[in-house]
Parts: sequence; structure tokens; C-alpha cells
Amino acid sequence: MNSKERVKAALNGERADRIPRFIWANDATKEKLAQYLGISMEEVETYIGNDVKQTWLSINREMERPWPQGGSFTDEWGIVWRRDGYYNMVTHHPLAELSEEEIRAYPVPDARDKERYEGLDGLIGKYGAEYFIGADISGTIFEPAYHLRGLDNLLMDMASESGEADLILDMTMQQSIAIAREALKRPVDWVWLGDDVGTQKSMMMSPDLWRKYLKPRMKKVIDEIRRISPGIPVAYHSCGSIRPILKDLEEVGINVINPLQESSCDMDHAEIRNGLKAETVMFCGIDTQTFLLTEPADAVGRKMTEILELLAARGRYICGVSHTLQPDIPSENIEAMIQSLNMYKV
Repeated sequence: MNSKERVKAALNGERADRIPRFIWANDATKEKLAQYLGISMEEVETYIGNDVKQTWLSINREMERPWPQGGSFTDEWGIVWRRDGYYNMVTHHPLAELSEEEIRAYPVPDARDKERYEGLDGLIGKYGAEYFIGADISGTIFEPAYHLRGLDNLLMDMASESGEADLILDMTMQQSIAIAREALKRPVDWVWLGDDVGTQKSMMMSPDLWRKYLKPRMKKVIDEIRRISPGIPVAYHSCGSIRPILKDLEEVGINVINPLQESSCDMDHAEIRNGLKAETVMFCGIDTQTFLLTEPADAVGRKMTEILELLAARGRYICGVSHTLQPDIPSENIEAMIQSLNMYKV
């Protein structure tokens, strides 16, 4: 069974030869792990054993655009980013002070630009026969909107029901729909959507506000995806505590939910599994925020086994971690996690 077949089996609730996995790691983490294991960077990819290959097509790609430390660049939206550590951070929100009239006239990037799809085309050409290929269109609506407007400004717009909120959210929704149309001209295996709407303790906005502004727009994106490609799986990512909207995500057509960050409030994996539809796939795993960072390797191995026994037995599970493996995570803990995963018998 190859990687594509393995992930499709999980999506369909069928038994695979092993549990499919998609574990994210920062490049600096991979370099550190390569040194620890005495292998090459290319061999690290094989060692982790991911079954999914995907690439960003929308604004989230700017977070990891290669750039000199401390340097700034302006992206296709006119948003300014500055390199700070391993990632780029937004320093200028071009719609922060604009009126409704000015927002209406603001130029939108070309979704058909061939450069946007070069990475995806490369993955399909090199790995498409063997691996599960994803088109990543996250952030989909909310994240690009708050990068454009500023988070405080956008939340205030939403709370006050101002026209600016609808204009900007429609703008980012339509852009994601346009990118999805282009991506689906290619043989991708799923479309990956997402907007971080959770904090450590709760959602960034009330569930009702999310349902008013984001749920119907997310449904429009998914409806267009399914119009073009009926039956294609759609995955959704949001960090943080998002328990109140999990059923809403199912209602709009999400098949796979990630990362179900258990270190956030009210995100217990067992409780969530019991509350989801039987056909919804959980894509989650060990917490990277504290557990992998602080616990000894033997505890990591035991925790990985516990998670697999809890979630994998019911099927419709993809193993991941709560977010990207960062360089401060001990390499021996990553090794313990991978070893436990490799040893688990389905």
C-alpha cells in the first residue's frame, strides 16, 4: 500500500497497512534532527514518513518565504512582512485606515498567476502517483482579512456590524474561491482550508459572530470546491480552542479537522471523537506546545501509544502533531514519537 492509498483508506474508514501520518517540522528542526540521527536532510523526510505532500497557494505561504533576518518585504496584497526568527511577521496592514469606498477599489492579487502553482505542479509531477497531494488554501477568509485590516480593527468591524467587515471578508473569500478553481484544474487529492480562530482559552470571537461572518462564507468556498470536484475531501485547520464550532464545520462540509489542539481549553480528544460524526476524520496527535517540549522521551513514547489506542482503533484518523515541530523540541523526543508510531500495529 502506498501513501496515497493509505490516506484514502483512512478517509474512507478502511483498514490500512499502517496509520497514515502528516507531521510538520520547521526546516531548522529537520536540520537539528538530521545531525542528531547522523543522516541527510533528504533522509529526514523519509525518516518522518509523511504520507501527504502539499504546498501553500494563498497568504500563509508568506510566513515562511525565505528572507534575510530583520528584513522586510511587501506581498501581493500590499501587506508588509518582517523576518523575525524562523518566520515572517506582519508589520503593516494596508486596509487598516481605509474607508468602504477605498476598500472596494483596492486591487486583488491575480489568482491565475502561474508562479502560485509551480510548487503544486512540482509535487504532482514528482510525487503524484505515490503520495496524497494537497492544495493548501489557508488562511482562507479570516486570516488574510486580519492581515489586511489588522486583527483589532477587523474584530471591531465585525462586532459593530460595519460595512468594512463584509467587504474585506467577501474579498478574501472570493480570492480563495478563485485559487481553488485554479488548483482543481490539477489532480489534487484534497483541498486544505483554514483560519486560526481559537486562542488558548476560547475563540477569538463569539461562536455566534463566527456563524454570522465566517460560516456562510466558508460554506460558499466549499460548495464551489464540490461543484467543481464532487466528493473531494476538504480539510480544515484552526489552532486553539474551537470546540463550539466543530459541528458547524461538519455542517458546511469539512471532512478532516486539524489539529484539535488538546493543550487548549475544552479540546479533549476522547470527548471530541465521541461528539463528531462517525465519518469525520481526526487529524491530530501529541501536543507540541508543552508536552513534546518538556517531557522525557519515554513519556513521549507512551503518550504516542495512548493516542493511537484511543483514536486509531476507530479508524478515520491521520496522525499528526498539534502544530509544527519547532527547533526547541528535543530530538530524542521526536525520535521517541516516531519510533512509537512505527511500532504501533493497526
